[in-house]
Amino acid sequence: MQVKVNQSFNRLDKFIFQYFENIPLSLIQRLIRQYKIKINNKKSKANSKLVSGDIIYIYYTFEFQDKKDLTIKISEDFQKKLRKRLIFQNADFIVINKLNGYSVQRGSKVNVSLKDYYESILDAKLYIVHRLDKDTSGIMIFAKNRMAASSISKLFLMNKIHKYYLATTHKKFIKSSGILENINNENKLLKLFYRKINSLDGSNYAYLIKLLTGRKHQIRLQFYLNDNPIVGDRKFSNDKKIAFSLRSVAIHFYYLNNFYKFKLNLNQID
Repeated sequence: MQVKVNQSFNRLDKFIFQYFENIPLSLIQRLIRQYKIKINNKKSKANSKLVSGDIIYIYYTFEFQDKKDLTIKISEDFQKKLRKRLIFQNADFIVINKLNGYSVQRGSKVNVSLKDYYESILDAKLYIVHRLDKDTSGIMIFAKNRMAASSISKLFLMNKIHKYYLATTHKKFIKSSGILENINNENKLLKLFYRKINSLDGSNYAYLIKLLTGRKHQIRLQFYLNDNPIVGDRKFSNDKKIAFSLRSVAIHFYYLNNFYKFKLNLNQID
């Protein structure tokens, strides 16, 4: 078996451990000592460094006995709906146009998540690298392996993935564009940029938003704290029966020296 390395990594053993599922680190280190795992087919150590372009040669057959059954029952119509919202995929990640009303991951009140549905459809394990609220629709990324999940998560933490949202409100801010800064109840800074744009329905006020920090419920909370809650926000406003109006509409970033840009067309926005 051969594995091509697409980015630098500090240790050979940790790279293999993240690359494969359910392989004990102790086994990987033993195989390296026995020279059954080599970098560029040369004797290597567990702490050997990797650079992009290296090829790892593995002279051992791993047994993946604990592979999870990812199949769940999904109607044919719902499968078609989910597949239609699959915007992009490669070996490392997928990009979807998330449906509103579906939780990204399981919880105490969520038995089947959107992640479960896509794992079943693609017959592949997926990894969460960021989240959208249940009622938020739009562009979202899932990683397809642990290496990609680690790398993409770091990009989010370093604010190197740029996300844009569209929100609708009943009122308008005094300024047509600007930066909102607030502090949440954990004493952490909340910061975003907003710009007023033409409303899709003409009846409310629409804003394009770029997050400058990433916190839980950040956009919803900041609009509420600035006396302009988002239409249909059941958590921060009195709109209990109106559809929630926050969408993730664009995202762009560099990954493994490639630039990726995804943007929803008007007919893709729920």
